[in-house]
Amino acid sequence: MTYLSGSTAMLCYPTSKFFGKRCFLIICAFLPLVINADTSISITSGRGAPFVKPDQSGFYDLIVINMFKRAGLRAKTVLLPSERSLINANTGIDDGNIARIKGLEKKYPNLVMVPGKVIDFDFVVFTKSKNFKVKDWRSLKPYNIAFINGWKYFEKKARYYKSLTRVKSSTQLFNLLNNNRADIALYDLWSGLWWLRRNTADIHFLLPPIASVKLYLYVNKKYKKLVPMLSRALAEMKKDGTYKLIYDKTLSRLLK
Repeated sequence: MTYLSGSTAMLCYPTSKFFGKRCFLIICAFLPLVINADTSISITSGRGAPFVKPDQSGFYDLIVINMFKRAGLRAKTVLLPSERSLINANTGIDDGNIARIKGLEKKYPNLVMVPGKVIDFDFVVFTKSKNFKVKDWRSLKPYNIAFINGWKYFEKKARYYKSLTRVKSSTQLFNLLNNNRADIALYDLWSGLWWLRRNTADIHFLLPPIASVKLYLYVNKKYKKLVPMLSRALAEMKKDGTYKLIYDKTLSRLLK
């Protein structure tokens, strides 16, 4: 059983007498948040397969399950639209979010980062007919490019291109390439490989990645005392081979 300090003042209801209300609030303020093996922690994510799957067999699913299990808790990953997944974690509707860049707490102050990267997230160029060395974002200047609307990283970084098309889904993205309506599709490596494994398309990706960012697990601040345990759990998983087993089972096999 784990005890976490916390305040439940917002859940307190006033009574008809001022003294009764005051005492109730004081008691609530000092009640600890108690979690045990029966507590189910929900961690949101805005990424679908191969990261989050309905049967909890995706990369993020298994990382979350194993990290919290080592802290003595049960946890699951919940797939939501990207922005909603952050809002739910920040407001406490859910208990955390995986996986995001460092510094997220500046915009979402109720989230606490767990030290230790979950993954190096590679963004790559997918193409049907082009073959060139990807040096930086300026390398894209001669080409008609496309990416999924709402991907903030691409909106910020992709400033050099012949033309730009925004789409709503990965299917639309790769259909643009298939139909020769775009030269380049920007996407993350693993999601792109997952899509190509399930669809017939003469599309390949170029290396090196155009960008790579470290992503982390965040928990709502009500669970901030779990952070050292979770960070230690992730480090142990990397040391004892559990992390590699999960990575090979869910991601690296897509390269074969």
